[in-house]
Amino acid sequence: MGYDLYRDEETDENLNYFRWNIWGFPPVRYLGEIYGWIPQGTVIEAWTDDDGKEYESSEAWYDTNDGQIVCAEDAQLWADALKLAIEDIKKQPIVKESTKSTKIDDAYMAEREEIHNKVPETILRQFNTETSIGYLERYVTFLEGGDFKIY
Repeated sequence: MGYDLYRDEETDENLNYFRWNIWGFPPVRYLGEIYGWIPQGTVIEAWTDDDGKEYESSEAWYDTNDGQIVCAEDAQLWADALKLAIEDIKKQPIVKESTKSTKIDDAYMAEREEIHNKVPETILRQFNTETSIGYLERYVTFLEGGDFKIY
């Protein structure tokens, strides 16, 4: 399970698709918010189901996989916030990926709760490896490509 972010018309492979797993997408949203991004919300376009029933366009949020659209302005503001975050993350001690626990135990669940509660120090720790910083930098490039859909 995860979040697949697409641009239908984009041919550049760095800009047409990006993926976050279920554990990574909420922290990257919260990280943007900590650094000043104010989410504008998303829109689900009008559509017709297989039985011909029509649905109107509606407002949505970022945490579903409904093909909702994040507008270009919102994506750029998110990217700008993440650039500030990356600067701060790089000033902190960088840890080796292998030193982070992968066990889903009580400590892990407590950390997930801190992420849900948007505790800045806990969220920053999610991205303090070379691999994570690189992934964030690629995500910033993706965001700067304009509007996209979340599936």
